[in-house]
Amino acid sequence: MPTFPTDNPALRAQLDTQVDLFTQMTRHAVDAAGQIGELNLRMMRQMFDDHIRFGRALAACKDPFQMGAVAMRETQPTVEHLRSWQGELMKVLGAGTANLARDANNGSWQAARGAESYMQSGAAPDGKAAHAPLR
Repeated sequence: MPTFPTDNPALRAQLDTQVDLFTQMTRHAVDAAGQIGELNLRMMRQMFDDHIRFGRALAACKDPFQMGAVAMRETQPTVEHLRSWQGELMKVLGAGTANLARDANNGSWQAARGAESYMQSGAAPDGKAAHAPLR
């Protein structure tokens, strides 16, 4: 297996840039997962409360013929909460996607500059290219 030169400052800068890019992307992904988890937890609590209210309203209904009307009336807040949750979820996902795209764009330009400076510096200290195929 060919050795990978690590004493070249241009190569070290490129590798550091790539590690920074992956670190930023991982940080954004973890932040988005945390926000989605909090959003889902709030939604589960709200749905639990809505279902308790729904059950109480049906239990308090004296006329069986009015149960359909009571069920439709009590379902409306649950639907509104679902719609609100969906909107918040799209905001979190959209913001996460925008952050990832911005970081990937910035990181790829930095990595490309590092690769260019590495290749212009003569690739490897012994004059051989670091990506030379084995023979």
